[in-house]
Amino acid sequence: MREKSFDSINVVPFIDIMLVLLTIVLATATFIKTGVIPVKLPEVNHAEPFRETPAVDVTKDGFYLFAGQRATADELRDLLAAIDKNTVITVRADKESQIQPFAVLMSMLKEQGFEKISLQTELEN
Repeated sequence: MREKSFDSINVVPFIDIMLVLLTIVLATATFIKTGVIPVKLPEVNHAEPFRETPAVDVTKDGFYLFAGQRATADELRDLLAAIDKNTVITVRADKESQIQPFAVLMSMLKEQGFEKISLQTELEN
């Protein structure tokens, strides 16, 4: 009878498993790094002239700016409550901002009773 030697280890299955794990890590690393799926926004070739109205900005980092002052969602809710509901509110969202802060803002405007909302864009070059 032949005696088995345990002096060498077959590493081929180990390499196969490591290559599969490496593929999975590389495939998911891009999504995790960006945190969002890239979306190209449509460009407009015509827009109405800008009218001075109360504006709420959504920054790239997801913060709100109202009248040049940084505000949390709760502070913004209080500031909007003091404005006439027939006023046109201009929303200016950074094109690289995530959708969640924008969605919260739109829900807040609807909850407060604002029906005249303008989304400010830039003309394409």
